[in-house]
Amino acid sequence: MNYRRIIGILLVMSLLLSVFCIPVNASAQTYAQNYLDEQMEEYDIHGVVYVTKNGEVLCQSARGIANTAESKEMTVDTLFPIGSNSKQFCAAAILLLQEQGKLSVDDPISEYFPEYTIAKDVTIKNLLTMRSGICNHPESLFKEYTLSEDATSEENIQTILDWLYTKKLLFTPDKAHRYSNTNYLLLSIIVEQVSGQSYADFIEENIFVPLGMNNSGFYEELKNHPDLAEHNGDSDAPIDPDYKGLIQGSGDLVSTAEDMDKWMTSLKECTILSEESVNEMTTDYSRGTGYGYGVRLQNDGGLFHDGAIVTYLSFVFTYPDEGFNVFAVTNDIENEGNMLANLFFETVDELKNLGITGDTNCDGVVNVKDATAIQKHIADLITLTDEGYAVADVDESGAVNIKDATAIQKRIAGLI
Repeated sequence: MNYRRIIGILLVMSLLLSVFCIPVNASAQTYAQNYLDEQMEEYDIHGVVYVTKNGEVLCQSARGIANTAESKEMTVDTLFPIGSNSKQFCAAAILLLQEQGKLSVDDPISEYFPEYTIAKDVTIKNLLTMRSGICNHPESLFKEYTLSEDATSEENIQTILDWLYTKKLLFTPDKAHRYSNTNYLLLSIIVEQVSGQSYADFIEENIFVPLGMNNSGFYEELKNHPDLAEHNGDSDAPIDPDYKGLIQGSGDLVSTAEDMDKWMTSLKECTILSEESVNEMTTDYSRGTGYGYGVRLQNDGGLFHDGAIVTYLSFVFTYPDEGFNVFAVTNDIENEGNMLANLFFETVDELKNLGITGDTNCDGVVNVKDATAIQKHIADLITLTDEGYAVADVDESGAVNIKDATAIQKRIAGLI
C-alpha cells in the first residue's frame, strides 16, 4: 500500500476543506460577510464598508440614513466626499504628465510659480511627498486671509496664492516631512498649466472615464446630488468645501465604494499608470514615516490613506500584489470616527489572508476561482507526481516550483 500517497491525499483533502470552507460548509464570502455584519452592528457604524479580493466582492455592508428628509437609507452606491483620499488622483495626474514627457517630478516649482521666490528650491517631488516645508493653507483661512463663497475657484485660489507667496517655509525643502494640503493645491494648478485643461476635466478624461468610474466626480458639481450622503451635524473642521478652490487637488473628490475599488485595482493592474509610475508612487520617500505620492505605505506592502472633510471620514487600503482592497466611509466623523477606524483595521487584519480560491454549492459542486492559489497551497504540503512525473515540488528553502499546472488541476478535480 502506498502510504505516502494516502497521507498526501488526506493532506490535500484537509487543505481543501480549509480553502473552501471557513468554517466547514461556509464559503469565504459567507464567513467574511458574517464577520463584517457583526462588526458593523457591534460598532454601530452608519456608513459603507466594501471589501474585494482579486475582483470578487468578499463582503459589503451599508447601514444608516443617507438622507434624513427623504428617509433614504445608505447603500453601497451612496456617494461620499472622500477628503484626502483625493490626493492619490492628483499624484497620478502628475505621473501621467511625466510619462508624457511634459514635466518631471524633479522640476523646481519656480518654473510654474515664478512669483513664489521663497519656495524656489522646492521641487514637484517635494510637494508629492510632503517634504516641501510649505504651510497648510486651510489652517489659516479667516485668520490670515479671507475667501468668499461668491467668488470663483480661480479668484479664491489666487487669493490663497497671494497670501502663500508671503509665507516663509517651515523647514528647508526635503529636510523633514510635514503634511500639508497646500502641496496638492499647487500640484493641481501645475496639472492645469501643463495640460491646458481644468483640473477636473483632466481627472475625468484620464482617470474616471478609462476606469469606468461613472459615479465619481467633484464636490462642487455633486454637492446637491440626491445620492450624496448628507452632512451629519455641524463640524469644526478647518476645511469647508463650500469655498470654491479651497480643496482643489487635496480633498475635492466624491466617489462610491465600487468606483474606489476600481481605482485601487488599477494600481495592481497598472491600468492608468505604467508599472514604473506605480512603483514610483508607492515608494517611501519620508525616511521612516511611510509616505509616497498621496499614499501611506505599510511594512507588509499594503497601501493606505484616510480622508476627513466636514463630517465625512473615509479609509482606503489595498494590497496590490494580493488584489485585496478595502474601502470604508461614514458621514458622522464626530461620533463614529474612532469606531470606524477600529473596524477598518480589524477588518483588514481579519480578512486580508482570506482568499476566494473556491467554494462549493449546496450540491457539493466545486467552483474553482483561483486555481493558482490552490496549486500553491497543495504544493506547499506535498510533492505531487503523475505517473512518475513530478508536477510540483518544494525546494530546500520552501519555495514552490509548479511544473505542470494542468496536471495539478486534474489531480484536484479527481480528489473532490
